[in-house]
Amino acid sequence: MPNVHGIEFNANQSELVKDLVRELLNDGGCAVYALNNMKPNGELRMASTPPAPTQREVGGVFLRIRPGTREAIIVRPMNAKAGEKYIPVSRITQAQTLEIIRTWRRQTGSAPTQPRTFSAGPQLVISAGKKKNHHGQ
Repeated sequence: MPNVHGIEFNANQSELVKDLVRELLNDGGCAVYALNNMKPNGELRMASTPPAPTQREVGGVFLRIRPGTREAIIVRPMNAKAGEKYIPVSRITQAQTLEIIRTWRRQTGSAPTQPRTFSAGPQLVISAGKKKNHHGQ
């Protein structure tokens, strides 16, 4: 069975899961990791930060994928409201699935920070606006 980031998926599922994860990693500001101790077959997760060795719960988990007998299953995060609780991974609905996952990412507070393409000019204007000495304080 093919391995995707430490979790074994059936051959037909693994490519779909890899494509989905690859697309989300391209959005930036996230990490993918495996939870091998989840029963029965483990779970693949994506979050805004990777899990720390001392941290029991990871904040910002926006995607959970479990291998299944016929198809991989996406489990909606607990903080998210959009979409179904369980979504099968399918090539036919991949665009819709990506949109729902990106919605979950916003709902769970895991959306990437704004890209660092801003020039120094607007950042200086914002910083100058917060200056308190201007009002005599």
